[in-house]
Amino acid sequence: MALEKLLATRKVDPSRLSTLFPDLGNVAGQTYAQLLKRPEISLEALLPVLRPEWEDDDGPLAFFSGAVNARVRNELKSVETEIKYAGYLDQQRKAIDKLKKAEQRSIPAGFEYAGISGLSREMQETLSRVRPQTLGQASRIPGVTPAALSLLHVHLEVGEKRKAAGLV
Repeated sequence: MALEKLLATRKVDPSRLSTLFPDLGNVAGQTYAQLLKRPEISLEALLPVLRPEWEDDDGPLAFFSGAVNARVRNELKSVETEIKYAGYLDQQRKAIDKLKKAEQRSIPAGFEYAGISGLSREMQETLSRVRPQTLGQASRIPGVTPAALSLLHVHLEVGEKRKAAGLV
């Protein structure tokens, strides 16, 4: 965590980087974390530039001051991955949160599955017979496909919006 914070807050010194990465271009004003998002830059390659930043530090970054053994390399790779893929990880977290919310979405007791166009007759019959109370329960019914769940979810959303607008 301390290393991630340092990388996110410290600005790059272009003069120190030019010897390691001569083809880097203009990096003035960028943080080390922003620089690390480039595919050609690795945290291990940045170590010669970063070490002077924490050389005299007895705190949590002292761990990275010694030789680059397997443990240090793993920690560096972990931090690098977290930074490089932060956008993707955030998207995945949001998608998981959205799925969790969708799983809890309740299905009205007298819901008519036959009214959902695109839902196969077999799926309509299965859902009508089992009568799940939530989308999460429907997802655990054998044979119910992700496409069917998506149709059901959209149908429930549209119905809810129509009801709120007073169209139903």
